[in-house]
Amino acid sequence: MKLGLILECPSQGTDHLVYEYIIKKLRQNIEVDVVGLNNKKNLIVQCGNIAKLLFDVDHCNQVVILWDLIPRWKNEKACRKDDVDAIRKNLEAAKVDQSKIKLNCIEPELEGWIIAEGSALTKYKEKICQRPVRKFHGRKVSSKFQDSKKIITKYLGKTYNGIVEAIKITEKIEDFGKIARKHKSFARFKTFIEQLQDT
Repeated sequence: MKLGLILECPSQGTDHLVYEYIIKKLRQNIEVDVVGLNNKKNLIVQCGNIAKLLFDVDHCNQVVILWDLIPRWKNEKACRKDDVDAIRKNLEAAKVDQSKIKLNCIEPELEGWIIAEGSALTKYKEKICQRPVRKFHGRKVSSKFQDSKKIITKYLGKTYNGIVEAIKITEKIEDFGKIARKHKSFARFKTFIEQLQDT
């Protein structure tokens, strides 16, 4: 099975490192071909042509388009339906087989599911502090919540650097099922990966 993964982050950025890691933890036999498009606007405009290349040139069996609901530009309206409609329109224009494409909007953003499960964040802080620390209790947030990064920063006692630290925290997660039970959009992603058929 070869899976194409289209992301709104740069190549080797936060989402790339984290989601490729999760996919390989959930399904070790999957080959992942990642394309990072730098931001959500690029993802919406370019996803059709990129998906076509992933199918026709890289011979992927399935493609996942994955993005955060909360945009980088806070004055923009965050609406999953609007994002999905725009992405579907671009895929249709590129004439790709949408039955082989999964759209997965992470609500509100990657850090929203990181804070849903507390033990990994606790273990990460213990590692950087080199001592026992106050336990972080998982927090469930709404799809419009915009302060997940601030919560991580406050708990760590220093500015959270997602580019470096998101993957380090993710690597300490022992039970992705626990996150899925607390975070619906992560659950959709996890279920899709686990149900992929070997080819």
